[in-house]
Amino acid sequence: MSGLIHLDEVDSTISYLKRRIGELPDGAAVMAEVQTAGRGRRGHGWVSDGGMLPLSVLLKNPPQPATVTLCCGAAVCMALEAAGAEAGIKWPNDVIVSAHKVCGILCESVCFGDNISVVVGLGVNISQSEEFFRAAGIPHAGSLKQLAGISPDKTKLAKDIAERVRTLCAMDFSEVYKLYKPRCVTLGRQVRLMENDRERTAFARDIAENGFLVCEDENGRFEVNASEVSVRGIMGYV
Repeated sequence: MSGLIHLDEVDSTISYLKRRIGELPDGAAVMAEVQTAGRGRRGHGWVSDGGMLPLSVLLKNPPQPATVTLCCGAAVCMALEAAGAEAGIKWPNDVIVSAHKVCGILCESVCFGDNISVVVGLGVNISQSEEFFRAAGIPHAGSLKQLAGISPDKTKLAKDIAERVRTLCAMDFSEVYKLYKPRCVTLGRQVRLMENDRERTAFARDIAENGFLVCEDENGRFEVNASEVSVRGIMGYV
C-alpha cells in the first residue's frame, strides 16, 4: 500500500504529483489542508479553504484508463457511505448528497517516457456552510457537515478514498459497473445535455459497458461521452 503525503498548503495536489511523477510510486497520494491554485473540469477554478479535503492519487499505467473517472466516482461514493453519508453519483463522477454536489473529480493523463499515467484530483466538501457556497455562486454544492451532519477526519477519509481508488481502478470495469450503476442518481431522469453552445433534453436510460451514458429522445437511443457533453438535471443540478 502506498502512503499518504500530507501537506499544509500546495498550489494543486494534481500539479504536485505531476511534478514528481518520476520519483513517486504507483498509487502515491497527496492531500493538503489548503489548495491555492486547483482547477476543476472545463477550466473552472478550484480553490480550497480548510473546509475542503483536496486529494490526488497517481495511477501509473491503469489497465482501463478510459473508465478511471467512473471508478473514482464509485470509490468516493463508497468511502462517504462508510463515513455515514447517504451518497450517490451524478454521471459521470460528481458525488452527491441530498441533491447537492459534495465532491468533484478531475482526471488528467500524463505521458512519462513510454508510459501513460493518470493523476486523479478530487475535492471533498467537509465542513463549509450553506452561506459559503451561496457566496461562491455555487448553490448546487454542499458539505458533508451541512447535508449529512457528519465531519469525518480528513486524513482518515483521504486514506480510505485513496485505497478505494487504487482498488477499483485496478479492477475490470465490468466488476466496477456493478458497484457504480446502483449508485448513479442520473438514471431514470430527464436530463439536459450541453455540448459547446448546444443543448437538448433526453431521458437517461442506462450506463453502457464502456461507461458512456445511454440516453433516449424522440429520435431513439444514443450514447453520451463525458469528455464531450455536460449533463444537468431538468429541475436543478441532479
